[in-house]
Amino acid sequence: MTITGAILAALAAAALLLSGPGTRAGWWDFKTGLLLFAGALLVGLLALLISGIAWLRSRPNRTAAAATMAGAVIVLVPLVQIAAARSKPAIHDISTDLADPPRFSAVLPLRAGFPNKVADRVDDATARAQRNAYPDLATLELPLPPDAAFTKAAEAAKKMEWEIVSLRPADGIIEATATTSWFGFHDDVVVRIRPAGSQSRIDVRSVSRVGRGDAGKNADRIRRYLRLLTN
Repeated sequence: MTITGAILAALAAAALLLSGPGTRAGWWDFKTGLLLFAGALLVGLLALLISGIAWLRSRPNRTAAAATMAGAVIVLVPLVQIAAARSKPAIHDISTDLADPPRFSAVLPLRAGFPNKVADRVDDATARAQRNAYPDLATLELPLPPDAAFTKAAEAAKKMEWEIVSLRPADGIIEATATTSWFGFHDDVVVRIRPAGSQSRIDVRSVSRVGRGDAGKNADRIRRYLRLLTN
């Protein structure tokens, strides 16, 4: 049982460590990456169970103890992530303006072939889910004229390490693509700057290319971006 538990722990660790980087590198599609991530949890649970029993039966047994600890860590990492994702609504289109969301144009060809399409408006069900989950997301009033606000917004986008797709000062539009750190998922972002007297109104929209839900990533991205604009 000790050897079996150690082998299972090693397999679970390999699945976990390869799930994200392999997807990001293009070795397999995102569905395979997510399957490896979930598989690491299941195999890790089995390793934890078998190694734990072996350790209880043959203490002190360093191999069984090490496999038990490895299994526990391997189980904990995806379990925390899955639990966090399940606590968020199954939506992937987030905007600070739900009545009149900023519209994409330059990034649309980059989204061709991906399952998530971009609508010109946010449907009522998505809007309700966003308001309930992220009530803090709203249009930002920036005490700068539109040209200065656009410059600051573009600088903030670069600080976020987004890939800039389009900068259109005359339209007050910035389009960019953000890449998630682990799986390398591509989410597209549009920033809209409108005049409001001598000040500016900033709206941000972030939309995932794949996945019914986004585990809260788009909302977190918008929050971090808005914080940069207010600093």
